Amino acid sequence: MTTDQSCIDAYKKHQNLKIAAMEVGVSWQNLYVRLVRNGIPVIGNKEKYGSEKDKLAAKSEKDFLKYVPSAKDCNKEKFQSKIDFSVRELSVDVKASTLRRSNKKCKTRRWAFSIKKQEIIADYFVLFAYDDNMKIKHCFLLPGEIVRKMSTISISEAGGKWMDFKIEPEELDSFFSDVSLHH
Repeated sequence: MTTDQSCIDAYKKHQNLKIAAMEVGVSWQNLYVRLVRNGIPVIGNKEKYGSEKDKLAAKSEKDFLKYVPSAKDCNKEKFQSKIDFSVRELSVDVKASTLRRSNKKCKTRRWAFSIKKQEIIADYFVLFAYDDNMKIKHCFLLPGEIVRKMSTISISEAGGKWMDFKIEPEELDSFFSDVSLHH
């Protein structure tokens, strides 16, 4: 077996540059160059090796695919893709948040979603607000043009203007089917 093939096999097995490189006995940089040269997308496995934030993002992307199974996962093709999903020609970015206090003096908690990198290019944002048990408490669907030039969406546990954009996760697939017919 060639070194290139050993690199490819190890990366497919681990989805982690450092671990795969150690297994093959090359530097992670050497492994990376070999993967790219062979057309292997280097996307990693944020669910297994990522930070807590990465793991939450991976969970929300899995949840989205559960409700919109026809969505094309752009993260499978490119590491840190600009948009998470393509759904019937529409770009959809999925965000996740858990409840947090905005400061120590504040009694109410909020979900905070950072959209600053995608607000210009996403047609839609799907925001999953998780409860303390990591279950979906709320799902929001926001058209991109409504949040243009915003960097963060903050939704209070008590409600507020963003509640107008609440949707049941089970309604996402039919929404994207309907909107694509008129797009």
